Formats: sequence, structure tokens, C-alpha cells
Amino acid sequence: MFLIIFGTRGVTRNAEKGEFHCPCCGSGSAYSLKRVRRFFTLYFVPLVPLDKICEFIECQGCQGTYQTQILDHDPAQQQKEFEAEFHRAARRVLVLMMLADGEIDPEERKVLGEVLAGLTGKPVSQDQIDTEIRLAQHEQLALDEYLATVTPSLNETGKEMVMRAALCIAAADGRLEPEEASLLEEIREALQMRPAHFRGILAEMALKS
Repeated sequence: MFLIIFGTRGVTRNAEKGEFHCPCCGSGSAYSLKRVRRFFTLYFVPLVPLDKICEFIECQGCQGTYQTQILDHDPAQQQKEFEAEFHRAARRVLVLMMLADGEIDPEERKVLGEVLAGLTGKPVSQDQIDTEIRLAQHEQLALDEYLATVTPSLNETGKEMVMRAALCIAAADGRLEPEEASLLEEIREALQMRPAHFRGILAEMALKS
């Protein structure tokens, strides 16, 4: 009796090679795109390609494997996007902080310009500050509502920097109004910052003043 043995099995082959940013090895790492395809086999020999099962990336340095989306990972671009989001959040928070007591104090405007310049590394004109004030007044978005949209994009360092900047504005005129204290608490809650963390920042800044 003649026995025919057939079936299917997955076969992994190299589809392409290149360089990518490996989370383990860093940028400039060599990779191989692996493609797993199901084959019809006869006597355990793959003969006819059938459907594609999956694709994955294998780092040639550490042999780590990743989904193909890893090829789109650009740490430098992600850092730029984070910084842009952080600067946008910081500008709006600082302006809303300045407007909390219903007055625009000249000293607060000065400190606002200095803080923004420190954050962006570029000088900030009074015209730019006026533009930020007009945008905040026009949108009339509550601070907690605004922060709810940007907090998920901020890491712990970004949240702390936003809080420190807000504290600088609150203390710019030498006194902390009840409205400002209330707004600082709103910022803390919206940033999902623990009370102990906030008190630590407050104590540290008080020591430096």
C-alpha cells in the first residue's frame, strides 16, 4: 500500500533588511523583516505557498522581536511632538493662572514672558503674550477641561514643569490670592498629581525664594 503524506506548516523567511531604532539596542540597529507563510507540504516538504500568517521584525543585534509598527518609531519626532504639546499646555495654563484673580498684573506679565522664554529657549514678546491672553479669553475653556485634553500627552516630568511654571506666575506679585490657590489645586487634580508631590514642589520652591 502506497501512503501519501501531506499537510501544511508555517515557513519563516526573510522578506527584507534595513536599519531601525531598536528599543533595546538603540538607533542604527540592523533588522530583518520575517514573514511567516503557510505552505502545503508533501512528505513534509513545503511546496505550495498558501496564506500569510504574520510578519514581525527581528533585531539582528539582540534578536528581540517586535511588531512591524516599530519601523515607524521615531524617538526624535516623538520628542518634538511632546515638547510642542508641553509648550502649548504650559502657555495656556500660565495665562489662565495670570487671569485667575481677574487682573493682569505687570509683574505677572513680566514673569510670564521670562518663564515662557525659559521653556522654549526663545524670547517672548509682549505681542505674543497678548495673543495668548486673547486666545484664552476667547475660548473661555475652564482650566480643568483644557488640562483634561492635554494631560494624557504629558509625562511626569512635563506635569511637574507645568505645575512649577504655574507656581511661578502665582507668586509673581508677591502674594497668593484665594482664586490663585484654588486654581493651583485644580491644576494639581487635572494633572493627576499626588498631593504629597505637589507639597514637595511647593516646599522646594519656597526654599529657593
